[in-house]
Amino acid sequence: VWGGRCPRGVGTPRRDLSTELAKEESMKLAHPIIPHNDARSSVFIDFATLVALLRKEIKSGEGAQDPETVARVTALLATVRLNPKEWGQYTHFVGNRYTRTLVGMDSKFVVLLLSWERGQFSPIHSHANSSCWVKVLDGKLQETIYDFPGPNKGPLPLRSEAVFSPNQATYIDDSYGIHKMGNPCNDKPAVSLHVYAPAYTACHIFDRISGERRLVSLGSIYSKDVAPNNLPELTDVGDGDYAMLGNVDKISLNTFIERVSMEVDHKESGTQSIAALLEKLVLSKDEWARFVHFGETHYSRNLLLLHEKFSVMLLCWKEGQGTPLHRHGDDRHSWYKVLAGKLEVTHYRDDERQRLKMCGDSLRPQDLDIESTEVVDENHPVVYEGPVDRWHTLGNPEGSNSPAVSIHVYSPPYMELKYECTNSGESKKIPVVHYGHKFSQMECVGSSWHGYDIFSNLASFKTLLDETFSKYLDDNDPALHENITNLMSQIQFNTEEWKAHAQLHPDHFTRVLLGQTERWMLILTCWDKDQGTPIHDHQGSYNWIKVLDGNLLEEDFRCLKTDCKESAAKLAADQLQETPERKYEERCVQLIRSGVIPEDSVTFLNSSIIHRIRNISGKPAFSLHLYSPPYVKAQAYDVVSGDTQLVFLPQLSDPGRGGSGGSDSYWHI
Repeated sequence: VWGGRCPRGVGTPRRDLSTELAKEESMKLAHPIIPHNDARSSVFIDFATLVALLRKEIKSGEGAQDPETVARVTALLATVRLNPKEWGQYTHFVGNRYTRTLVGMDSKFVVLLLSWERGQFSPIHSHANSSCWVKVLDGKLQETIYDFPGPNKGPLPLRSEAVFSPNQATYIDDSYGIHKMGNPCNDKPAVSLHVYAPAYTACHIFDRISGERRLVSLGSIYSKDVAPNNLPELTDVGDGDYAMLGNVDKISLNTFIERVSMEVDHKESGTQSIAALLEKLVLSKDEWARFVHFGETHYSRNLLLLHEKFSVMLLCWKEGQGTPLHRHGDDRHSWYKVLAGKLEVTHYRDDERQRLKMCGDSLRPQDLDIESTEVVDENHPVVYEGPVDRWHTLGNPEGSNSPAVSIHVYSPPYMELKYECTNSGESKKIPVVHYGHKFSQMECVGSSWHGYDIFSNLASFKTLLDETFSKYLDDNDPALHENITNLMSQIQFNTEEWKAHAQLHPDHFTRVLLGQTERWMLILTCWDKDQGTPIHDHQGSYNWIKVLDGNLLEEDFRCLKTDCKESAAKLAADQLQETPERKYEERCVQLIRSGVIPEDSVTFLNSSIIHRIRNISGKPAFSLHLYSPPYVKAQAYDVVSGDTQLVFLPQLSDPGRGGSGGSDSYWHI
């Protein structure tokens, strides 16, 4: 059996979720608690998309949201699925308290990811007349709701108690009472996503027995109070753009980004122009309130714009927060200006002796020789770093007694900071904070994603494939192959999404059609333990393989075009008990190389490949296969004789592109 291909695919176009949810008329409005566990009706998105959707749904203004908005946002949070590989970057567990990490921000709301160790709970608290939504991402979360204390205080009246599981969403505001939340489990941490609209910096906490309350600060995650005095106002100049009011020597963030996009292509003159633009940049009061936000556990990397050729980041530093030892990568230009406070930058020597130290398992800044240290404040000229990739640290030094804010431009684009933990050697990231503002929308897919994970869904991935193929007329173009390989390497799917389409068969591997155009075909291949293909070619189709789960053995062969019959006759006559390696030497189809394709890796196979694949995981394995042009026929090879058999693969329409699908088909040799 060659394998089966099943007709089911994800091919539904991306839905306008916010519009659909707005039409719901029967939402539960009183303290909504919405469980959602059906992966087939879920919407798989990333944080950036979630923040954009929330920005459409949540209304401006003080106070809690109206019941219809509450219901729509609760349903939205219950419906969406976030990738554990993405939200896992934001988790931070400590032993003595739960932690809050800034994930997304808008002038109307804030999105936080909370990490709860075993048995950790919040105090009983109010919400400062804001709306609060909670979605459980992992583990369990217990909520206990109390009535506000009466005029005589005393023990808080218990209103309700509930335990929430992953993908359930709930809502509360002060009209429902006050509550505490936490992880009731003693054997597993919990992770939850919280949306507050509007954001607030202080709330009351309550003693359960006495009913006494006191006002507490929530830190400076949302910090209007650190803005410099006398910030300029903006005036609307049309088309959603703004200009500085009465000050032609200063430019707004909007104007700055537009001009940078024009200058980034101009090598040396562009370098000077971008520095000059940064000198003129001043954030307005509105921009400061919208984009300046501080992280609880580390400095925040606020992504304002991702363009094909550059990125703009606003970095916010509490006192004592700084980067780990890092580099920006070869051939990257960077500019930065301190807008508030001061930063200290330290560069380290990069000679042969230092490089030997840098290869160690426990590299720390104090192990290296300092080349230079400089303090940069608001009055310092723009700092430019050329394409020389130097080890350095940057941060708000201890004793500064104030937060700091800086704006950075990188070309090529640079987003999350990747580094190796000095204690464990583990590769880590400081991820970005997402905004629903138009600045944060990616202007072009292209090379701007190279080197970064793309947390996407299957529908969006097919759109990216279309966009990438449309840039090349020839399927044989090596540049196309390189870009598709990069895209396949960087794409990170939600396991729950692709597993909803997986089908295992006890007798043979199966193939599920996920998408197809005239230029490409996307297949999910499902392998039970030890299942594999015969030796075959692709009849001119290029092939990319991304292993989603498990490990696959891929073996490449060559077919000798002469003396095949003589070799086969010799083998039949001698009937020798030879080793497999010796037998391959006598065969017309010879093994030339083999290798394991491990989980989450990608391999590219040329159109002339002759190979076979087998699942060696000891468990089911799953892989994503992209073919260009679509894989419609194959030639199977007899190892001994070299005889071939042409097999025409059954064609099924892609339901996502208007087709009606087809019945299950199996390929036989």
